[in-house]
Amino acid sequence: MTEAILIHADVGAWSLAALADEAAFDRHHVAVVAAIADRIGFRVDIDVEARRSAFLDWIASSQEVDDAEIGEDTFVMVCAGLIAALARHPIVTYTWTSEAPPDRMAAAVLKFSNEVTALASGAAVYLLRVRALTGVDPSIPLSALIIENAAANLRRSAEAATHFRELLQLTIPRR
Repeated sequence: MTEAILIHADVGAWSLAALADEAAFDRHHVAVVAAIADRIGFRVDIDVEARRSAFLDWIASSQEVDDAEIGEDTFVMVCAGLIAALARHPIVTYTWTSEAPPDRMAAAVLKFSNEVTALASGAAVYLLRVRALTGVDPSIPLSALIIENAAANLRRSAEAATHFRELLQLTIPRR
């Protein structure tokens, strides 16, 4: 029940409640894509129709939530659903713009453009909410090898999204 998730969700700019609005979902995705592109120096192409399909898939997957079970596990499941929905659709393509060969991180993002972006999109929602609730940042800097492994797992199966916290080595801080 999407309504139940939204009632219990944070109301911040990139919260699950806000992302249930398609325009906010699009802004969030574009912000993540821009951050990746700016950090590494890529040119970006976005398939808007594929992003819309991902949004609709994510909303549909959120309909399966039982009102009585809304809590931490539900929040993680909905974040994983966001990652899986974005990963299933070929939304983003990055192009290397430098004459120098890409470093290992840039190469991983080029090889797994959509998957890396999906992981970053879902992880951003998760991290912001965990930080707001606990005051602790559960993330650590990740090597290109870890990013590549996580993205490769997600490419093999969108169901790997359910393990995004393990794939991205996110801790679960307690207050």
